[in-house]
Amino acid sequence: MRIYYVRHGQTDLNLMKKMQGGETEKDLNETGIKQAQETKKILENIKYDLVICSPMNRAKQTAQIINEGRNVPIITDERIRERKLGEYEGCEVTDEMEKKIWDYDLNYNIPKGENLHDFEKRILEFLKETKQKYDDKTILIVAHGGVAKVLKAHLYGMPDSKNLSEISVENCEVIEAEI
Repeated sequence: MRIYYVRHGQTDLNLMKKMQGGETEKDLNETGIKQAQETKKILENIKYDLVICSPMNRAKQTAQIINEGRNVPIITDERIRERKLGEYEGCEVTDEMEKKIWDYDLNYNIPKGENLHDFEKRILEFLKETKQKYDDKTILIVAHGGVAKVLKAHLYGMPDSKNLSEISVENCEVIEAEI
């Protein structure tokens, strides 16, 4: 199965460097809409059979913009919703916080949130089931930065530090892979 993974376009919380997890609904801002339109141009010659996206507004908006003008179905899947950040939702992003919550060995339990291993498990279950269902297809997946960190760690290898905070994924970055 070939996938094209796209992180959603920018939101105001991204711009303000605030934690935006699976319980915070924000729409794309003007820059995010432009990023999605640029990504549409980047992918215009790519044929994909299905779009699977997170059920969150920012991912759905990005998927709809990229997919506009195509007769390709868009479905949502809860398993690629952004990581639940609990009490950290809306907090300022700091290097210390990022290192703590993305440390694979520490597997920090975010208060009222989701630890990294549980988050990883649901993403890997999604990938496994998607591959079983659509093995001979090309799939566009639109979701979040946290999902992309886990995906990149599994596609390209875990950082030596085992800290996924070292993996960066820009808004509307495209990751292409054979799974």
